[in-house]
Amino acid sequence: MNQRCRLAPLILAALVLMALAPGLRAEPVPFRELLPFVDLKLPGWQMDGKPSGTTLKQGDFQISEARARFRAGDRTLEVSILDFRGQPLPFLAGVQQLDMETGEERVRTTTVQGFKALETFRTQDRQGELNIGVADRFWVKIDGDAIDGPEVLHTAAGLMDLKKLAALAQ
Repeated sequence: MNQRCRLAPLILAALVLMALAPGLRAEPVPFRELLPFVDLKLPGWQMDGKPSGTTLKQGDFQISEARARFRAGDRTLEVSILDFRGQPLPFLAGVQQLDMETGEERVRTTTVQGFKALETFRTQDRQGELNIGVADRFWVKIDGDAIDGPEVLHTAAGLMDLKKLAALAQ
């Protein structure tokens, strides 16, 4: 996906979060400091290129993102970390315990290294995502395509040092 297409959803998400918590003024962690967290050695997977990122500051609008893509045959995995300048993720903040299953997908809350997460897996499409809220600041998102289950998402998350990432929120 090209850089311009990637920025549109980031800008929209940041604007929504800024509207929800306008008083927060924390500087985002520069993307270069986030890159080591997505530079993973996934057994059986090849990284597509190098990890990349963006830090965008325009007045009160500030956001950082780091990401890496991996490939294993027809399977793909994208790992990204977003910093919305200290604003918590509203979709994880109010969710207690959720477990929903249909013929097409399963959505459930879980924890990853002690942090609240939302796991989604669409069986027919063989697509899944794992969204982890870290230290009420960072959004770790792991997307998988052509995967057989959410286990690979958890494997990737398990290779990340989320406690060290949380320390950057201070």
